Amino acid sequence: MNAPPPAPHHTDVRDLAGFTLAAVLFALLVMGVIDALTPPVVYPLFVWAVWPLRERTEVRSALVVSTAIIALWFLDEFGAVLTPFVVSVGVAYVIAPLVGLLAAHKVPRGLAIVLVVLPIIAVVALVVIVSGPQLVDQSQAMVTRLPGFANRTVEWLASFGDRLAKLPFWNAEQKTWLNRLDAARLGVILQGYAQVILRHIGGFGLGILSHVGNILGFLAFVVVVPVVTFYMLFDWAKFTASIESLIPPSHRESVMSFVREYDHSLGRYIRGQLIEATLVGTLTTFALMILGIPSALLLGVIAGVFNLIPYVGFTASLIPALVVALTMEDPVGGLIRVLATFAAIQFMDTNFTGPRIVGNSVGLHPIWIMIALTMSGAFFGFIGLLLAIPIAVLAKMMLVRGIARYKASPMYNT
Repeated sequence: MNAPPPAPHHTDVRDLAGFTLAAVLFALLVMGVIDALTPPVVYPLFVWAVWPLRERTEVRSALVVSTAIIALWFLDEFGAVLTPFVVSVGVAYVIAPLVGLLAAHKVPRGLAIVLVVLPIIAVVALVVIVSGPQLVDQSQAMVTRLPGFANRTVEWLASFGDRLAKLPFWNAEQKTWLNRLDAARLGVILQGYAQVILRHIGGFGLGILSHVGNILGFLAFVVVVPVVTFYMLFDWAKFTASIESLIPPSHRESVMSFVREYDHSLGRYIRGQLIEATLVGTLTTFALMILGIPSALLLGVIAGVFNLIPYVGFTASLIPALVVALTMEDPVGGLIRVLATFAAIQFMDTNFTGPRIVGNSVGLHPIWIMIALTMSGAFFGFIGLLLAIPIAVLAKMMLVRGIARYKASPMYNT
């Protein structure tokens, strides 16, 4: 029995021509609707198109990268809307271990949430009720002292200009300019700079308030955050288990090992930083109060909040304290007391309380943290600041593992 004749060679040519025509028509179709191809449209189509090839390594990598890209796009576009939900996740993440500890001791989970959350709400409400009026009064008092501080600064600079003019290395024109640098002229110069600085501060403040300043934003933070936090705490075990179930079984153990290490490092860092900032703010308040520095509570709150930012936070909290000291009746004594207080607390924080409370669980260098805060804030605004530390910890852990794999590879050892 004779074998069937081979298919004509022109079949391949016909298939190639049909494929080329289809590709051209597809390209024309894409060009015609390119304005409507937003990421939420393209991403599902891409996943649908490559899903049959998901077993291939390069396709899996493409799926991971595309998922990260769509997540960043979504964060950039809807960051303001997502802010209360991100805050809810952060609050739930911080207190979930304590709720889990009570639940493990046979306390009903709903009751455990109430036992953990109610004291926190009570403390925050008490601080706001007791400290709120004082903070407002002390802020107003500090603002009223600023003109006196400005006058003293202008007078000192004017006398300093006269002393500079007596130095022998100035030429005639420079001496004339220094002699004319009187208090009135310096006041005008400083006023101009002050107006520019205040405009920038006002713009920054309005940018932050735009997230929570309107009625919808206020309701979102007052209503959405507690409700979402409660439900997340109530279903925290189910939530984490459902995420774990999405990981392929072949990679589940290695991925969960990474997640557990990340959770340990991030959780210990965040809780430690909050405790440390509270300690620094409390000690600063009481120390300044005992030493008779005005606006001690306000300066303590500023020190505690800015303590969350390494190095830069210390300087940022020290500047308003120095300004307050200069407005006192005895500015030299005030400066000495403020500098001694901040130096002592900073020394204690750096060498004793900080290492004991936060420890070396993360090992994030302060420069790394500042870069993360700056870049996240620049790209994603206020929500980027909330996610900066988790992203920094994740990037650091991935970088460490990447370097370890590189050193174990043939490329490094050849």
